[in-house]
Amino acid sequence: MPIPASNPIINVPMATPFDERDRVDHEALVHNVELWMKTPLAGFLVGSQTGEEWFLSEPEKLQITRTVADWLTGDRFVMGGIDCPSVTETLRRADAFAEAGAEMVRIRFPRGEHLIDDYFSAVLPRCPVPVLLMHQCEPERFGMAGRPAASPEVLGRICSMDNVFGYVTDHDMRFEARVRHHVPADRRFWICNGSLIVQGTLIGCNGTTTAFSNVWPAALDELLRLGMAGRFEEAMPLQHKLQKIDSVMLPWLAAGVKAALKLLGFKGMRPRLPTQPMPDDAVAELETVMRETGLLTD
Repeated sequence: MPIPASNPIINVPMATPFDERDRVDHEALVHNVELWMKTPLAGFLVGSQTGEEWFLSEPEKLQITRTVADWLTGDRFVMGGIDCPSVTETLRRADAFAEAGAEMVRIRFPRGEHLIDDYFSAVLPRCPVPVLLMHQCEPERFGMAGRPAASPEVLGRICSMDNVFGYVTDHDMRFEARVRHHVPADRRFWICNGSLIVQGTLIGCNGTTTAFSNVWPAALDELLRLGMAGRFEEAMPLQHKLQKIDSVMLPWLAAGVKAALKLLGFKGMRPRLPTQPMPDDAVAELETVMRETGLLTD
């Protein structure tokens, strides 16, 4: 599938469906992809915190990639998520994802600024597909900024290397505004959180990959288009709606995203053990907010 040439691009770090025996549910996955295909989503990421990446084996991630790739049409693409400090192992995983049908890989920056130049100088020329760089060194924090991987100048220099598709911010807008000045204009620059879409466009973001992409991608697309056009006042009422949902959903991490998706008719929305589902009282609050904001209407 071709990667879209125009902006914005909405990428979904897909929630992984599991059956009652805690196995990846590929039938539910197809059902969910078909629902997502009715939205403005263009990119589908396998292997993210929202997708419970650390609870998945590599064979499971590769089979999910194959299933998703088989169902995508048009300007939609699948990417594989990699978080590994080893050059050799990163390249092995990238090759495996590409063979499974991924047109791109998302790679997190290694923890340790002293590693970054040597790591990417070795990985990027040999990676079989373009690379989306993810600047979230503490992804388990969901919605909170971690310690920067490196200085804005270093991050920008890595983004300037060949075979880089783009860069995804962390949550510190002051820091990322500085990074933006060092990232080439022809590289994508994506905001990482649904509650920060308008703020992201203020510093030059032109796409997103965020947990919120799972539940309301049309709103993200509209916000990005309004923000990129400078129509910030028009965008803020919708941004406030996303923030209301996010404030109830995101504290429960992947379980909160899955609770929202279950309310929207998605299948297999059990967290993988030992993670527990969102409590019933919190789900009731989430449903109320989703109805008040117009996301849930039936």
